[in-house]
Amino acid sequence: MSTSMLYYTQGIRDFQHQSVYYPKDMVWNITRNPKKFKCPVCFSSNVRIIHYGYRDIRGMPMGARTLTLRVKMHRIKCRNCYNCQVETLPFLPSPKCHFTKYVANYALELRKHMTISATAKHLELHWCTVKDIEKSYLRKKYSKIKLKDVENIGIDEVYIGAKHGFLTIVRELLGGRVLFVGEGKSADSLEPFMKKLKRAKVKLKNVAIDMGNAYSSWVKENHPDCNIVYDHFHVIKSMNDKLNSVRRRTMNKLAEDERKILKGKRFTLLKNIENLDESEKADLGEIRDTYWELGEMSMMKECLRNIYAIAETAWEAEIAFKRWCELAVETGIKELKTMAKTIKQRFNGIIAFWHTGFTSASMEGFNNKIGWLQRQAYGYRDLEYFKLKIYDLPKLKIIKDL
Repeated sequence: MSTSMLYYTQGIRDFQHQSVYYPKDMVWNITRNPKKFKCPVCFSSNVRIIHYGYRDIRGMPMGARTLTLRVKMHRIKCRNCYNCQVETLPFLPSPKCHFTKYVANYALELRKHMTISATAKHLELHWCTVKDIEKSYLRKKYSKIKLKDVENIGIDEVYIGAKHGFLTIVRELLGGRVLFVGEGKSADSLEPFMKKLKRAKVKLKNVAIDMGNAYSSWVKENHPDCNIVYDHFHVIKSMNDKLNSVRRRTMNKLAEDERKILKGKRFTLLKNIENLDESEKADLGEIRDTYWELGEMSMMKECLRNIYAIAETAWEAEIAFKRWCELAVETGIKELKTMAKTIKQRFNGIIAFWHTGFTSASMEGFNNKIGWLQRQAYGYRDLEYFKLKIYDLPKLKIIKDL
């Protein structure tokens, strides 16, 4: 072993090799070059050096052996400014770390291909140490997110379990970047994001959101000139919820032996008609013939879907939606009346889909990626770390190469 090996294998400058021994793994004794001692305050070389003790630092593995760097530590007393303190080690990520910068970078590289547990086992570090290395890296990477040219965003909430509840995710619609992750699903969760938008002097043009009131009220209050876009996914989802509500209400009115037709047919009613097989189509036809309300709800759901499939312009969509609302009210079904009222209240946002071409479909797909992220780790106890992982998720490849 030699002093030059310290630089080429561990990235350590201005230190000297002393000795190496192998009690179990590899222990490398090193000390700072006497000519390199300087006062950390005034940078004077006129200092007095006092041996202070030893400090063990985890270095890069040497072959199959784990390496411990045993550093001879000194107290530095300056004769010029009279400062007195223990020397610092420049090859550490932070003063109190017990591993080198090379080890931290190596752990980050391994994390692209290995789990935290596997990385910790390979480097013989504690699980929390590897997590903290990645957390520190992500915190620095996403401490400042550029918002200057952002014009079109999508906002959606995702449920992450009983412990942490909901998170509000804000993404750039075109680039897919995660711009903000807030706790909760109310308008208050977006207040920190609003402050960032004001500092960056951002003027939003289009915001794609779900059918809830929280985010729409936030947009109207803070960006009154911005276009609210309600994606067709959320419109159809709302209609499916109404259809399922009628199915449950109908089943509750029936006797036990009369429920056979509807039992297990929830997804037969909710599926798109073109995705049904022959037996499911026969079941759907029987349900429509037997139960008038369910038949009307099912037909109206398909009519609503056809508006998005057929209407090519905003003008055609306006006529179709107005006619659909009239027919819904004429049926007299409470759930259809409620759906018609919802469409009328959010009419401009629904039609904005044809004006802008923006949808929040990517937001729903991203929520699935967040679910995948949770399943990979069997949940996250550290909420800050989980939020940082969400920021990094658009760049993360989740499908392995074949």
